[in-house]
Amino acid sequence: MTQEILSGQEEVVLLSVGSLEPEAYAYGLKKEIKDQAGYNWSIGTIHTILYRLENKGLLKSTMGGSSEKRGGRSKRLYSLSAKGYQIIRDIQDTRQSMWDKLITNRS
Repeated sequence: MTQEILSGQEEVVLLSVGSLEPEAYAYGLKKEIKDQAGYNWSIGTIHTILYRLENKGLLKSTMGGSSEKRGGRSKRLYSLSAKGYQIIRDIQDTRQSMWDKLITNRS
């Protein structure tokens, strides 16, 4: 199991990137996070978390193609790195183990 510590916000962003790949970009993530988790985070908050996760080596990014709709600008697309995917798997496994124990103890 990994020793990396993630904040709740970082975990939500990692999960959202994974669910939107290969089209995970900041505004799409904002909508996904609002739809799935009910959090109405600013785009600045999302960008900050994306940069932090990329610096930790948990995300990779590339520049997508430009579009007329964006005034000819490209959007930055994010994807999980192998390390990022492993961390969210580890988190899920830990939580499931703890839930199983809680349910067993409550029975």
